[in-house]
Amino acid sequence: MAKRSKPINSIELNVVNNLNSIDQEMNIMRNSLISILLALILLTCVSEVQAQVPDQMLSATSKVDVSQYSQYYSMQQGSAPTTHIVAPEKYDINGKVPSAIYFGYQQQAVPYSQYQTLAMYTGGNSLWIQGTTSWTQYAAVPQGSSLSLLAITPPGGNGYLYEIYPDGHLTKNYYYFYPGYNLVNFYADAVGQHILLFAIDYSISNAVAINVVSYAPPYAPSYQNPYPQGIYLSPGSTPISTTGNSQATIVSQGMRGYQVFLDGNYIGTEGTGGDPLDGKFSFSTVGNQNHEVRVTDGQFNYQKTIFFDRGGTKIINVEPGTAVYV
Repeated sequence: MAKRSKPINSIELNVVNNLNSIDQEMNIMRNSLISILLALILLTCVSEVQAQVPDQMLSATSKVDVSQYSQYYSMQQGSAPTTHIVAPEKYDINGKVPSAIYFGYQQQAVPYSQYQTLAMYTGGNSLWIQGTTSWTQYAAVPQGSSLSLLAITPPGGNGYLYEIYPDGHLTKNYYYFYPGYNLVNFYADAVGQHILLFAIDYSISNAVAINVVSYAPPYAPSYQNPYPQGIYLSPGSTPISTTGNSQATIVSQGMRGYQVFLDGNYIGTEGTGGDPLDGKFSFSTVGNQNHEVRVTDGQFNYQKTIFFDRGGTKIINVEPGTAVYV
């Protein structure tokens, strides 16, 4: 015959209830301690970042040169994004590894291969500002620009992305972070220093600092054009060389041997100087600003002001009897 379970008396029930209550209180205390610890770590991260950045770099009104950080941001065209931070997306790093990474405001460079060895050994969470050829923990960017953050977490999981705004208030967003690499898009909305880091369970990443400075559209300098509209230079004219982080290719099916002018300067003739006579002419220039492009073959003359994206590639189509279009 099966034994009947002994009913729990009132004393035993009180003991069970007390144990449950103690367990709940311990959980509350543990969560409170974790919150306090996280707050202390956040304060420490903020202090370390602020200690590295000179006072003039923290001033929204100071003249900060953002050009040296141009690989880390792009300017928005059209209306501003409605979301300041976009939830993490799984990111494939194959073919996109940086050549170097930079620690702190001092931009202490470390080869990526060396850092990767250390990261594999430590296995912790890390946060970076992604550039075209490198990653950094600090960048100064114009207001209204967009950046890509890389959140790296080997195990992944649910966690919080923390941000300290320039006015000092703390925000946090609860996200799922994929194991490995996560892409987080950031819109530089408010002028001042933004400090970000993320935490999954008890593992907290390093902090990154984004110094957002006031932005005015690039000034289009007035220049004395040495080559007025319609002028076709004689063969053998010497072009100037152009460099920059934005690429462009002029394509024409009906024009050959045309000359190209950039911001009033002669930069080359299609089909000469090693360039094949195929209707195509490529050049590079500085991105994130407008440039005036003029194409002429002596009969037809086309001129257009075009915005060139940093790190982008533009195809500029030019055909006789039609307008220039990209």
